[in-house]
Amino acid sequence: MQGKPFITVINPVRNTQRTLARCLESLVVLDYPMENLEFIFADGGSTDATVSIIKEWQKRYPQIKLVEVANCKSPGQARNAALAIARGDYIAFTDGDCYVRKDWVNKILEPFLKDSTIGMVGGEIHTMRTDHNNTEIYCEQTKFLSVAGRCNLTSEGYYPTIKKDLPHEVNGNIHSPFFATANAAVSKKAADAIGREFWHEITNEDVDFSIRILKAGYKLYYKPDAVVEHMHRMSLADYSKQLFGYGFGHPLPVKAHAKKVFEICLQYFSYIYIPVPFFFKGVLYIGNFHLMHIFGLVSLIQLALGRSALISGILFALFTLLYFWPVLKIKPRGKFLIWAKIRYLSNWALMRGGFKGMRAWKVFYIESSW
Repeated sequence: MQGKPFITVINPVRNTQRTLARCLESLVVLDYPMENLEFIFADGGSTDATVSIIKEWQKRYPQIKLVEVANCKSPGQARNAALAIARGDYIAFTDGDCYVRKDWVNKILEPFLKDSTIGMVGGEIHTMRTDHNNTEIYCEQTKFLSVAGRCNLTSEGYYPTIKKDLPHEVNGNIHSPFFATANAAVSKKAADAIGREFWHEITNEDVDFSIRILKAGYKLYYKPDAVVEHMHRMSLADYSKQLFGYGFGHPLPVKAHAKKVFEICLQYFSYIYIPVPFFFKGVLYIGNFHLMHIFGLVSLIQLALGRSALISGILFALFTLLYFWPVLKIKPRGKFLIWAKIRYLSNWALMRGGFKGMRAWKVFYIESSW
């Protein structure tokens, strides 16, 4: 179809045999001219049937390309191998556990064609139920991975730019302007402007990529009707491992991009960030999860010393109630204890990841409360 831009879709994969067929099924029926598409799968060392599945699909669809990355250290390294051969005027990113909607390419392309200063567009990420397990149901109802709400932007529009290089602006957490590469696209000129590659660190490559796009003078644009459906982890252990990885990664872009400011974030009513000039950079979140543990510990110490724990006990009960209150909205309500367990253990995994990341990257970082 004449006049349509050529689009590259890059998909880093590793041991994705459970979800890969559905991902491929969604790509080859996109409502976009197939002659103007290429799909580059970059395998980072799969030990399951991932590579053989892709090769089988290649027999039917010449648009599918496969790059096998030896000794792959990260998804960013796999994407870089694909970027090196990408021919697209625009380069879209998704993952092997994602199912793109039929109009995805057309929708994510629209903002680029209206404003040449847009360097990157991100769409919304919904849940696709495949296994109907408790973790999947929990993720769906809590809108895990949803972009809506980040940077206080709940409808289509431009992301705010990074104004002061404060830690919370660059850490990849809730108010950090970045797009996850499960659902994002970049223009060729913006990609070329930042060296056409993700950084070589082992984590948070999508955060760094978005920050460099902004710093190169381009805008980020949120397109909520460019939808990708995500097939979540099958078990609480896998889900917690994923959250641990997020926590581990958050201090790294703070080290790389933030000025030397220490921030205290109060997670009440709104996220209130209090910058404190200090000799080191970092973030300390304070919310119900933290205060529940602090006052619980204080109560135990007071009881062990034979002192009254009335006030600390009341505060412990209050913050525990506030922390678990959102669980009451998750259905079926008869599984309250299951939802509470997922909420707590996933938050604790995020926290543990932050502790490890703090040690690894030498940045003070106490993760947020759900």
